[in-house]
Amino acid sequence: MIIKLTNGTALNPILATGGQRYVQGVSRDTLSFVFPADAGMDELDALFTAENCEAITIVDGENEYIHHGYTIRAELKREPVVVTPAAEASEAVTENRVTVSMSQRTYMESQLAATQAAVEMLCMPDAE
Repeated sequence: MIIKLTNGTALNPILATGGQRYVQGVSRDTLSFVFPADAGMDELDALFTAENCEAITIVDGENEYIHHGYTIRAELKREPVVVTPAAEASEAVTENRVTVSMSQRTYMESQLAATQAAVEMLCMPDAE
């Protein structure tokens, strides 16, 4: 699986999932990407910005999915994850993983941003 951000950066997460999450007082669609523990949190923090996540493309084999407006960072964390459940003869195996979750803007937030951009364009002084 490959994810491509708006700025052209391609990343290989272990897993990508989606679902609803309560973020900033609103239930939002959220995409979560799980990376190995050696993925640098500072690098991921710099990559997963509002500008870079305006369009996120997920390439899974021959299928390609484009997600727009996932510009609100819901989470960036490193935590242990069970990769092999415990069995009678063995204990559970855990590994550290880094998870980045990005939530989608609401329709109202998108409309407000578009209006603000239009106003800024109208208020720009003429370039001479």
